[in-house]
Amino acid sequence: MTTRLLPNRTRRSGFTLIELLVVVAIIALLISILLPSLSKAKSKARTAVCQSNLHQLALATTYYARDNRDRLPYILGTDANGDGRFNNAPFYQYHQLFDFWQYLKDLKIFVCPSARDDNSVITLRDPGAPPYHSYYTVRKADDRYIQAYRQNWWPDIKPTDYPGPLVDPLYTEYWFNDWSEGARTADGKPVPAINGGLIGKIPHPNLSVVIADSMWNLPAETLRHDSGLDFAFLDGHVAWVAQHKFLDLHGIVGGPHQPDDYDAYGNRPFYCWGLTDTGIDGVEGHNSTP
Repeated sequence: MTTRLLPNRTRRSGFTLIELLVVVAIIALLISILLPSLSKAKSKARTAVCQSNLHQLALATTYYARDNRDRLPYILGTDANGDGRFNNAPFYQYHQLFDFWQYLKDLKIFVCPSARDDNSVITLRDPGAPPYHSYYTVRKADDRYIQAYRQNWWPDIKPTDYPGPLVDPLYTEYWFNDWSEGARTADGKPVPAINGGLIGKIPHPNLSVVIADSMWNLPAETLRHDSGLDFAFLDGHVAWVAQHKFLDLHGIVGGPHQPDDYDAYGNRPFYCWGLTDTGIDGVEGHNSTP
């Protein structure tokens, strides 16, 4: 009788439960290691976009001055003093859209990608907000908006689609320096204006803040870019600045001044940087609250 040999079969088995748990644990560990790096990368990317926006807005500012006899853009404020100079908040910051649209043609440039929740101007869209706040969202009743609408500037955005006095998609997350002509230091000395002033009268354009992230007086941990903000200067360069470098929280409430929020010539607050050779310290009588 012939014995028939069966082929040798190798037994194949799946992963054991322990092996699966080990693999899952390794994957979880790798994710925990990579997530902070990914978060930092996303934050850096948002900061890069914001700085690009501000650079383009700073360039648009100089283009505007070139086309308007060296006059910088003018952000309208309330005429609280009755003198026609409109030196007081709230300022109509959304006028940036009207002044710069011809140079930019992109609403995304007016929006910081890191703006969200409390550090976004969306929290101030109500026209009934406290009077020291500026307006960042276009108001339907504004003559400049009515003119822009008639000229079909934003054909896909119709005011009838938005109930209330505001046109929600038309807003800016950036603050234009509202230091206007007629403003004075605490001792009554005039200072060159960023808002509506002659660009040639600014002594230090490389130090003068022309436009920046708004909501700059929030707690440091709430700010848009790692406890600081992005600033665009009149010479076109953009820089990140830590809050203690641009906002003297102690000095604002009457406490001791911090020495590092002055410019090279002793000017403070930051919206006065670069405006004199002798220094401005503790400006009064001018509201630059965002």
